[in-house]
Amino acid sequence: MSLELKLQLKDLSWLGQAFANKSFISPLGESKLSEFTAEDKQRLQELEIIKADNTIEAQYYPMMEILAYADGFIDITFRRGPVRARKQIICRGEQKVSAVYQGDEAVFTIPPNPKAMVKFIGEYMGRSSLSGSDLDIELTAGEALCFAVIADLYRKAVFSAYAQEEVFVYTGFSLKDLWEGANNVRENSQSLAFHVILLNSGVPKYTMEQVEQTLTSLINKGLVQQDNDVYRPVGEALLFSGNFLVFENIIEVVVGQVYGNNLYRSGFMLLQAGPLDVLYLEKSRDNILMECLSPLKAEELMAAVSDSKPNII
Repeated sequence: MSLELKLQLKDLSWLGQAFANKSFISPLGESKLSEFTAEDKQRLQELEIIKADNTIEAQYYPMMEILAYADGFIDITFRRGPVRARKQIICRGEQKVSAVYQGDEAVFTIPPNPKAMVKFIGEYMGRSSLSGSDLDIELTAGEALCFAVIADLYRKAVFSAYAQEEVFVYTGFSLKDLWEGANNVRENSQSLAFHVILLNSGVPKYTMEQVEQTLTSLINKGLVQQDNDVYRPVGEALLFSGNFLVFENIIEVVVGQVYGNNLYRSGFMLLQAGPLDVLYLEKSRDNILMECLSPLKAEELMAAVSDSKPNII
């Protein structure tokens, strides 16, 4: 039997006073106590969340205890145009509570039912077992950024031809095009380079020499071809660039684990550009993993992560 509790965000800190030595990732401390009034206290009593002596009702205490002493979380955010959904699974050992934040309110549920969020996302992604590309590469952060800029340059060329009602024939890019693109990435959810920067928590500015060295590495990996001073993506890189023109669904998964007095985080991103085209992005140490998955495999991955205990250490 599930138990659901809807609270206003300003309730959280007040309820959190019932617990000493709360975890630093506990949501029972997200708002200022000064925002909580006598009227709010009366409201919680009328909802039978707290008793007249201000103690928490017995049925809600185990849930509040998990939130107070949380030692891990799984956070899933889904975006598709104006549609946005976020679900967080907060853990204390093997115990879990789900949290859904809606404006200035939060809905907590125990047990969490992580499959509900995965099913919701699956309705938008589709459940095909096919993938439109076999791209599966591990690159340094610099290589990943340049590869992403190359895909973005290709996408811009495609849409420029569409806008001018021309037959698309890709003429390639120059070293200068790549250098300018790598150093001028805009905050744009349709830019693959922007997502790589987010995943890597930023990138430094690149000199022309560094970009040239990185481009040579991409050529040696069989992802780019050079014809005099003109460069083009080839093979799986070309197929990928042609398939990933518009990102329809953006999914971010972050897993956090408290160990000692530190919070360790890991996560990945899924970018979907069509019914068969899902890109998995993950930072692994100093490298970036890029792998194309089928929508079904992506959904199974999210289900496995959301149903497991945070285990990063």
